[in-house]
This record gives sequence, C-alpha cells and structure tokens, in this order.
Amino acid sequence: MAPLSENVGLIAAVTGVVVAQALKPCTHFVASGGRFRPALAVSSGGFPSSHSAFVTALATGVGAQNGLGDGAFACCVVVAMVVMYDAMGVRRQAGFHASAINSLVAGVYGTQSGSSSGLGAANLDVGNHPATDVESEGGTPRADTLTDTLFDEGFEAFVRRLQERPLREHIGHTPVQVIAGAVTGVVIGIVIGLSMGEV
Repeated sequence: MAPLSENVGLIAAVTGVVVAQALKPCTHFVASGGRFRPALAVSSGGFPSSHSAFVTALATGVGAQNGLGDGAFACCVVVAMVVMYDAMGVRRQAGFHASAINSLVAGVYGTQSGSSSGLGAANLDVGNHPATDVESEGGTPRADTLTDTLFDEGFEAFVRRLQERPLREHIGHTPVQVIAGAVTGVVIGIVIGLSMGEV
C-alpha cells in the first residue's frame, strides 16, 4: 500500500485550497484599488473560488496518478462539477437572500425610530453589538437559533439577533470566480503531478 505522502490527489487538493485562499486578499487588493483585507484568506466567497480549486486539483491529481480512464477520476470529476454548480447556484442565491434580509432589517426597521417596538435606527446599527451574547435582556437564556428566537421570544428579539449577528452574504461565487478557481486547481494538480513524477 502506497503511503499517504504519495497520494497526488490529496496533496494537490490541499495545496489548491491553500493557494486559492491565499490569493483572495491579493486579488481583492488589486480589484479594490489598494484595500488589503487579510481576513479574506480564511473566508468563503471571493476570487478565486477555493472550493473549485480544491475539487479540480483533486480530480487532476487523481487523473495524473491513476489515469483518466480510472473510476476514481470519474468520481472526482462528477463531484467537482456538483461543487462548482452549487457555488454558482445555491450558495450564490443564499448570499443574495442574506443580503436582502440584512438590508431589510437595517433599512426598514432601522427607520422606525419612533415606533413603540423600540427597533429604532440606533438599535439597529449592525456594527455596534457583540455577536457573542448568550443571554437576552433580563438575563434569560437566549434561544439557540433564529427560528427558536422568532417563536419563543417574538419578532423584536428576532430582529435584534439579526442586527447583532447579520447573515453572511459572501458565501457563493460568480461564474468568473468559479472558472478562475477551476483553472487554479488544474494548474496546481498538474504541477504537483509533475513534481511527484506522475505526469
């Protein structure tokens, strides 16, 4: 049995995701005209897609080591297609939904400063509330999920929790980001395969 250190697919996949994540702050720096955000290196979304790089590097490495006619390569290609489609479809739409909900909470309820509910603009400043609170006002335990909060504590508590911890918006990818990630993964898979004498 070959040792783990000779598994081209695994090494290529890990290298691919690390390289893609490391590239995100750099590409954002160029695209934004000089704004450097190192936190992008450990976040989802962005250019290039690290998920795409991960699965395409895996498929390329497996193909280089086992051959393009091997069943394992076929499995990797199918998984890569599903992951990339999901990144452009479901995950991207989920990001749009999160953005709309965050805007609704900050905009619509943020303008009701004189309402009796107390959900005024000052109360809905998304950046001024810690995301680690575990108790609601009065010291009672807070519900575990947003759904629990809505049904157990009411709509006002639900909005406050959304305000304190906004939904993540950048979780999907554009087609360009996915293609860039796929190209990154294929290149890394080929390079790893060449360096390990499998290509």
